[in-house]
Amino acid sequence: MLSDTIDNVIANNFQRASDPDYRNIVPDAKYKNIAEGEWAADNRHHLHIYAHKHNTHITLSRPDRNPLISLSCGNIGFKKAGRGTYDAAYQLAAFVMARIQDKGFLMQSDESIKEIELVYRGFGQGREAVTKAILGSEGKNIRPLIKKLSDSTRLKFGGTRSKKPRRLG
Repeated sequence: MLSDTIDNVIANNFQRASDPDYRNIVPDAKYKNIAEGEWAADNRHHLHIYAHKHNTHITLSRPDRNPLISLSCGNIGFKKAGRGTYDAAYQLAAFVMARIQDKGFLMQSDESIKEIELVYRGFGQGREAVTKAILGSEGKNIRPLIKKLSDSTRLKFGGTRSKKPRRLG
């Protein structure tokens, strides 16, 4: 009797591998958002903000990840230690947003930007500076287009042995 119920459960819930129709493997009601929302083709432009200790890089890319604009603090005139400052990153963000507006990426056309995903990487001063620029008057045209925010900062676990601590005294 127990084996009959197990056979019925198996027959009702599983399919043979030779069956070409795989639509019934994922139930529609429970996993509908995952199947359509998270795994659907990505049609957002990406604004990558890479902020490290010595510089900040901002790249605007198409949905297929090909870059449209790629600039760093050195490209707008900051040299040496000045590239890693909050002010340099803020001016870079303002410059990139003005460039996006000037190139016509916000106009209503086939190539225009409809949605943007912000991708942060690193913990430099530029991370906060770019966020403030987007929330300020410089980002008023880009702010409504931002639909997703993600963080791709690389975390080290394990890895190589760190340097020996310096002993002073």
